[in-house]
Amino acid sequence: MARPQASEILRYIRQWAARERPESLSDRDYLTRFVRTRDEAAFTALVYRHGPMVLRVCRVILGDFHAAEAAFQATFLVLARKARSIQAQR
Repeated sequence: MARPQASEILRYIRQWAARERPESLSDRDYLTRFVRTRDEAAFTALVYRHGPMVLRVCRVILGDFHAAEAAFQATFLVLARKARSIQAQR
C-alpha cells in the first residue's frame, strides 16, 4: 500500500478545515480539547496550523523529500501519543 505524500495530507487537512472551519482557539486550547475528548477537529487544527512549518523544517534538516515526509508524519504521531504529557507540562 502506498503512503500518501505529506503534501497530499496537508491538502486534505486544508480542505477538511475549510469545510468544518473550527473556531480559532489557542494551541493550548486545541491540545486540551484533544486530550480530554480525543477531538479530531482540535488535532486537525493543530496540524493545519503547524504542519507546513514542520514539513519545511524536516525538508531543510533532512534534505531528502521522502525522509522529510516520514519525519513529518512521525512528528504528529508522537504529538497524538504524547499529548497528555505535553498538556500536563504546560
